[in-house]
Amino acid sequence: MTDFLEAKLQQRRSAGTFRSLQAQQGLIDLTSNDYFGLARDTESSPSSSTGSTGSRLLTGNHPFYERLEERLAKFHRAESCLIFNSGYDANLGLISALGTEEVTFLYDLEIHASMIDGLRLSRAKKMPFRHNDLESLERRLKSVSLPAFVLVESIYSISGTFAPLLEIASVCASYGAEMIVDEAHATGVRGDKGEGRVCELNLSTQTFARVHTFSKALGAHGACVVGSQALKNYLLNFSRPLIYSTAMPLPSFYLIAARYEKMEKEAKMHQGRLRQLAEHLTQCLGQNRGEGPIFPFIFPGAANVRAKSQHLREAGFDVRAIVAPTAPRGKEALRLVLHSFNREEEITQIMEILQCAPLS
Repeated sequence: MTDFLEAKLQQRRSAGTFRSLQAQQGLIDLTSNDYFGLARDTESSPSSSTGSTGSRLLTGNHPFYERLEERLAKFHRAESCLIFNSGYDANLGLISALGTEEVTFLYDLEIHASMIDGLRLSRAKKMPFRHNDLESLERRLKSVSLPAFVLVESIYSISGTFAPLLEIASVCASYGAEMIVDEAHATGVRGDKGEGRVCELNLSTQTFARVHTFSKALGAHGACVVGSQALKNYLLNFSRPLIYSTAMPLPSFYLIAARYEKMEKEAKMHQGRLRQLAEHLTQCLGQNRGEGPIFPFIFPGAANVRAKSQHLREAGFDVRAIVAPTAPRGKEALRLVLHSFNREEEITQIMEILQCAPLS
C-alpha cells in the first residue's frame, strides 16, 4: 500500500503539482484570508479551552451557542442560523443534505471544492454552468424540473470575481429556482457592518441559504448557515457533518461573538482601507480591476509560477502559487490577497517585481 501511495505522490511531483506545508516566517502577509488582521488580535482570544464533550445534538450544546446563533441570524438578516465547525463542513453538510433524488443542483464552474464535494455526496442531479454566465445558467434552468438550487459564491476565492447576484436572483425567480450563496470571502468585506454581499444588495429574502465563515475577515474559526427556521431544523436532522461531529468548545463561541462585535464597529474602516489598496494596485497596473481583495496573476506552468512565488519570498513577500488541480492547467497563478494592514509601498514593490497584469 505504501508503494501505491508513493506512486501517486510521484505523479504529482513529476507534474509539478505536489503540495507541502509551508510555515510563514517573518514574511509580509499577502496570501492569507485574514483580511482585517484580526487573527493577530489577542485581546479577545480566550486564555483557556475546554472540550465540548459531544455533538450539538448530544452533550455538545450550550445556551450560549443558541443565543449566538440568534444574534448572527439577526445580523445577517435571516430567520435562523446554524453554526458548523468550518466553512468546509457547512458547505458539505448543507449541499449533501439538500441533495435528494428529486433535486437538481446548477452550479457555477468556479465554486469552492467544499461545494463540489457536497455535490459528490448528494444523490441529486448536477448541472454546471459557465462562470458568471447568465445565458448559460438560464439555458440550464429551462431544462430542469423543480426543486432546483443554484450554487454560487459572492466573491470567488481564486479569481476574485464578484457574482452578479442581482441578475442571478432575478433568473432564479423567473424559473422558480432557489439561490444558495457562499459568502466566505464577502463576510466582513462587504455590507455596512460586514454582513456580506447578499445583505449589501438587499437580497436576503431572495436567497435560500448563505454560508458565512468566521476564519477569514473575522480571524476566528467555524462557519454558519443562515436561512429559514425550516432549513435549520432540516439540517439538524439530515446534515451528517453536523450530526456526527463533536461541537466546537465554548471558548471558540466566545471568540466568534467577540469578533462579530469588533467587526460591527470596525468593518467600514477596514473596508475603506482595502479599497484604497485595491485602487493603488490598479493604478500600478494602469487598468481598473475592481475592489479586490483577491487578485490572481497568471504565470502558466507550475514550475514557472512557483519560481515567481519563491522570488517574492526572497524579497520578503508571502504570495502563494495556485496550481492544478486548484487552477486549470495553463492558468497557474499567483494569488495576491490584500489586507487592511498592508501598505501601498508593499504593493508597488510587488508590481515592480511581477510586471504583469492579473487574471481577467
